[in-house]
Amino acid sequence: MDETPGYSEALQRLESIVAELERGGADLESTVKMFEEGTVLLRVCQAHLEDAEGRVRRLRLDEAEAEVEGSDDA
Repeated sequence: MDETPGYSEALQRLESIVAELERGGADLESTVKMFEEGTVLLRVCQAHLEDAEGRVRRLRLDEAEAEVEGSDDA
């Protein structure tokens, strides 16, 4: 994985890995590789979610500041 996938792409691949692991039947080496890839994808998803959460927080803060400034003008 050379470039970081987007949230949806990473989540889709992660779900695919989980389904494959749940089916079983893969040899140990394949299972470990899937687990490693899944761990990386989980971190990617978490990073995307943290970024989105930070952006939402900033938007809320901007809205709150605008409300305070608006009430000062009244």
